Amino acid sequence: MKNKEIIKADFLLLMTAFIWGFAFVFQRIGLEFVGPITFVFFRFLISSSVFILLFKLFATKSKKLRDSSNDHYAILLGLIMVIGMILQQIGLQYTTVARAGFVTSLYIIFVPILGLFISIKTDLFTWFGVSIALVGFYLLANISPEEFLLGDILMFISSILWAVHVLIISRIAKRISVIRVMAIQFTTVTIMSGILMIIFETWTFSELSGALYSLLFVAIVSSCIGFSLQVLAQRKAPPAHSALLLSMEAIFASVGGWFILNQYLTAFEVLGCLLILVGGLTSQAKLFKNN
Repeated sequence: MKNKEIIKADFLLLMTAFIWGFAFVFQRIGLEFVGPITFVFFRFLISSSVFILLFKLFATKSKKLRDSSNDHYAILLGLIMVIGMILQQIGLQYTTVARAGFVTSLYIIFVPILGLFISIKTDLFTWFGVSIALVGFYLLANISPEEFLLGDILMFISSILWAVHVLIISRIAKRISVIRVMAIQFTTVTIMSGILMIIFETWTFSELSGALYSLLFVAIVSSCIGFSLQVLAQRKAPPAHSALLLSMEAIFASVGGWFILNQYLTAFEVLGCLLILVGGLTSQAKLFKNN
């Protein structure tokens, strides 16, 4: 039963990675019409509205949904998310989708390292899988250190924030209501990004209509569905293991960039994808050993 639960969690994590990977493409398209902070604001205005509606519908039926003991974590997650999302969105203006996926996925290093400071240990299979995947990420992004751009630096900072986000989720996933934590988290992002948008950016309804399809995808599919799947999966999966599987968004970002934005993959980049997959399978070696 335990192995079945882990396999289910892995499937949810891979689905999340698939969604988040393709979200990079739609985030990049959205930038053609509105500014990065404006995009983040309207994305989470839609997402928070969905979860506030769900909260209103089910609040009287669920005791867990009415439990406010973890609201401070939800607010903290929202503050981390708004900074990470804005940095990521700005960074996409200055780098390719594949590079963005690569640098963001570096949180697979930070999760186990930061986890050591809060007594979360990572098994050797996962460390080995992370090492293999890192080589794959490097080949996939096809970049050298001297070629790092402003966008890559912003993505790098956001990857540290996503590592902290994953660790906090792993701490509270089993005792929270997904609907409640998402409603509070997304509302926090909406308020903070809204304030920043008023200060730094302007937009028109014609520009917003141009970004509408991209906004709907990232708001409903990436935010509402993707982040909910992440929480559900992390109820069973350890944080470093979760980070490794979630980092496969780099593969899906590259594939999405290839098919939608015509950012073609070279032989080395395809090899990078294969190594990332091998890294993910290596992290599962303990599971296969137990069967």
